[in-house]
Amino acid sequence: MGPGGKFTIRRQVIVCILLASAEFLPCAVSAADNTKEEDLGADILYRCYYQMGEFGAEGVDTCVKGELSAMQALKMYPQEASEIVQRCTERLEPIGWEMVKSCADREIAATRETKKD
Repeated sequence: MGPGGKFTIRRQVIVCILLASAEFLPCAVSAADNTKEEDLGADILYRCYYQMGEFGAEGVDTCVKGELSAMQALKMYPQEASEIVQRCTERLEPIGWEMVKSCADREIAATRETKKD
């Protein structure tokens, strides 16, 4: 294939995936947690590759960073929101962590509004 062909884009995406996956290497807490984190990381990488691969390495990288950021933010939510986060995760995790976070944020806000009344 010549310059600017599909091979170049695929190579960029593969490099992006490898670099993004390196973020998961220092996350080992235990063997089970590490396996789960690796699985989640692989899911994110594949989802982003299939959703954003046509936009090149930058598109995949932006997607991966957004998904990782949303997943990390959900871990920081208060214990009172855990049921909402779990419900949103079960429904929307196959679509992406940004969607899970959006769902949780909406439901938490709705719950707060209901408690005000």
